[in-house]
Amino acid sequence: MKEKDHILPLPFLFGRYLYDKKVEIFFYFLIVFIFLVVIHLNRLDYFLEIFYSVVISSFLLVLYGAYDFFRYVKEYKRLYFVLQNPEDIYGKLPQTRGLQSEFYSEIIWKLDERCRKIISKQCEQEKERKDYYSMWVHQIKTPIQAARLLLEREELKGLYVAKGIEEEIFKTEQYVEMVLYYLRCQSMAEDLLLKEYSLSSIVKQAVKKYAALFIYSGLYVHLEEIECLVVTDEKWLGFAIEQLISNAVKYTKQGGITIYLDRSCSTYQNQKVRACLVIEDSGIGIRNEDLPRIFEKGFTGFNGRLDRKSTGIGLYLCKEILKKLAVSISVDSKTGIGTKVSLYFGEERKGTYE
Repeated sequence: MKEKDHILPLPFLFGRYLYDKKVEIFFYFLIVFIFLVVIHLNRLDYFLEIFYSVVISSFLLVLYGAYDFFRYVKEYKRLYFVLQNPEDIYGKLPQTRGLQSEFYSEIIWKLDERCRKIISKQCEQEKERKDYYSMWVHQIKTPIQAARLLLEREELKGLYVAKGIEEEIFKTEQYVEMVLYYLRCQSMAEDLLLKEYSLSSIVKQAVKKYAALFIYSGLYVHLEEIECLVVTDEKWLGFAIEQLISNAVKYTKQGGITIYLDRSCSTYQNQKVRACLVIEDSGIGIRNEDLPRIFEKGFTGFNGRLDRKSTGIGLYLCKEILKKLAVSISVDSKTGIGTKVSLYFGEERKGTYE
């Protein structure tokens, strides 16, 4: 269906009007013809009077047709306006019938075409944005690694300032990694490698990665024996566990973190549980009013506002990843006592993986 570049002239519109009204015109002349035939066959004497009646009725029909034609033209112009401005469609569609079938189809077609163009443009912009941030993440890793190599020089080893700088570099690396995972999260199905992994191995890798942070913060970590096999993706589950450990360290000023399997847990939300991994800290805890919203994107809560460095992305990203890995998560916390995070690996995997 082609777009119209201009409004049709009146002769063309009149032709279209006659075409649209062909059924009514046909029936009118058919009735007149039948009526005249009946009169002729019956040889009625008042034929002339009836003929005048037909002429007068035809004249009245022409007058009504002229009035209806101008309404038709007005309707056409309104539909043409909507056709040229489909985004301004509301409140401008006529209530009469006539041209709707063709024009409404064309309006819908144009709206669909514009929507497709907008969606295509948005997808292209989103792809460009992802490509840019992915490139930025990879590029920024170079100066970070260079700074780390400089800190490993003999004359700087053991200095208090060097340790502080190294801690900040470690945190910077985690933020950079979070950006990369955030960009990939929406399309993580393309990057999943699902198979049976040792949960103990994944947890140990995460703890080892954060060993320096435990040392800098003066916290202990107690890792109990975790002998369990789970079907998951090692990289994505590892990142989610790292985010939970990072949060635990950030909001724990003294004491430490304990990681263990809760063997007493067999069901969660009426579903069988194969394993329940618990990450428990002795930190400042989370306020009761903040607990229902901690997984919302951008929500920092009372603790985040105190810290002033919280982005509200870590737990949101963690929740989204675990959801796609079919792992449930729950958080119990008491202010001033600590926080307990539980990950539930189900017997039947009903996740979306997409």
